Amino acid sequence: MSFKITTYNSDARFILIPPKKPSASQKFRDQPCLFIARKLSAWRPTNLPKLPDNPVTVVCISNTYHQRPEIPPGDILIHAGDLTSDGSLAELQITLNWLQAQPHPIKVAVAGRADRYLDKMKKGGRRWRHGHRERAYWGDIIYLEHQHVTVTARNGRQLRIYGSPYSPMTVPSLAFQYSHSDNIWDRVPDNMDILITHTPPYTHRDTLRGCPHLLHHIWMDRPRLHVFGCSREHHGCEFLYYDALQAAVERIEAAGGGFSNLLMVVKGLVQSFFRPDIKAKSVLVNACTNGGLWDPERQPISVVI
Repeated sequence: MSFKITTYNSDARFILIPPKKPSASQKFRDQPCLFIARKLSAWRPTNLPKLPDNPVTVVCISNTYHQRPEIPPGDILIHAGDLTSDGSLAELQITLNWLQAQPHPIKVAVAGRADRYLDKMKKGGRRWRHGHRERAYWGDIIYLEHQHVTVTARNGRQLRIYGSPYSPMTVPSLAFQYSHSDNIWDRVPDNMDILITHTPPYTHRDTLRGCPHLLHHIWMDRPRLHVFGCSREHHGCEFLYYDALQAAVERIEAAGGGFSNLLMVVKGLVQSFFRPDIKAKSVLVNACTNGGLWDPERQPISVVI
């Protein structure tokens, strides 16, 4: 099992002029220990296992809203939520039609906080209230709502996929939310190959808005690929090794710094140089293609597992 990461390039259709991002010097002044820890953790030796004999290419997108990025080829197309911007059935169906038109043999999607039409528990949600004509048509798209499915790629390889639209509570008007104290992830079956959630795991590409319970589940089950969205500022991917360095980085991220936490990062980094047997076991992908004002349109990320 291994991973190969690429970002698909395409010309953006428009560019917004955003406020300036914080400079490196500003970040250092604000949180010096955290700034240094992030730089140090990037020095970890990359140690990836070999690709399998029957690799599968997974294309990851999320938070597309009304955007239609150019999708690269692959075996599986995953949308990690926020299919719409206004939560309406009309906009949802436009997005579904676009996804159905893609050539990928397997397409899997979850909803997100903006997709209010699909949340049957949300006040004003109309998923089942107006009969068949009001229902979205999913075609060949597999829609997962805290469910799992086993798919067979065209090379014959089978993959177990779990998908959930839920995120920790923020604004009450948004869809698919749960209380921060509620651990909904303890109901996820073990040994999933691919995990799709709208929320990020806590301390990983999330601006500390992710879910600690989800992070704990990932440490326990260690899926090969975890695709998520929601946090638009942190598009990209990272490898998880489940070792002392990763635990130290998560600790200092959660604390926002601290000299003692920085020392633990240094210790974990030194240990990683002497542990070549520890290989990456998971890849996390924040697939948000809409990055807000700083980066309005990003490209899908392809992962080979």
